[in-house]
Amino acid sequence: MFHKMIDYLGARLFGREAYRYAQYKRAKKLARRQGYEIYKSHLIWFDDPEYLEADALVREKRITGIPSDRCYVLLELARHVRDVPGDIAECGVRYGKSTLFILTGAGRESTRPVHIFDSFAGLSEPAAEDHNPGGKTVWESGELAVAEDTVRANLERFGDRITLYKGWIPERFGEVEAKRFAFVHVDVDLYQPTLDSAAFFYPRLQSGGVIVCDDYGSAYCPGAKRAFDEFFADKPERVLALPTGQGVVIKH
Repeated sequence: MFHKMIDYLGARLFGREAYRYAQYKRAKKLARRQGYEIYKSHLIWFDDPEYLEADALVREKRITGIPSDRCYVLLELARHVRDVPGDIAECGVRYGKSTLFILTGAGRESTRPVHIFDSFAGLSEPAAEDHNPGGKTVWESGELAVAEDTVRANLERFGDRITLYKGWIPERFGEVEAKRFAFVHVDVDLYQPTLDSAAFFYPRLQSGGVIVCDDYGSAYCPGAKRAFDEFFADKPERVLALPTGQGVVIKH
């Protein structure tokens, strides 16, 4: 209540837009001192109709997960491959927030099958590659687990298009061995499942198709970046590192 009163008085004294901008500058300065960044509210993708559509679904279900900027990247990349034949795959779904943006980006009328692979038991055991130069990792086996029923409920709007494959990566990849893909999202945090995902899906990715590593630029996930860098070292494509922390490859 006190903060609302201060905002009201500030808007009356200085004008609503001038006060909001001053508050934004102050918040941005404070955030930078702690190593964070605040996005400007005038970025046009905040008003993108499909972004707002997906965001409304997320809010309705009260789903948490990856930040808004990463969600928009997934939405835009899914739009980019609308004319590329093939299915969609996601390795690591957590609550399904990223899935909702990918599916929205794929198009309201799309009938593309979506294949989702997750242990629903959290992370596997971190490997040596998942430790930082100091020999430590922030992850533990079993962390980030979300129940399969929760994911099904969050994605119920898309019904028959979605198939969930419960199991450790890559145990169930063989069930889609004959399929081809236009879009693959890999968000498994650790070295070995990231490497296994890239190794399986890259040969099945259509020309013009996209594979995204969510954790590529995260200091908490050194193994994910190492896996992508190792795998694509001898491929004709290069990994495009985005400021969102994602790594993107568009197949030639």
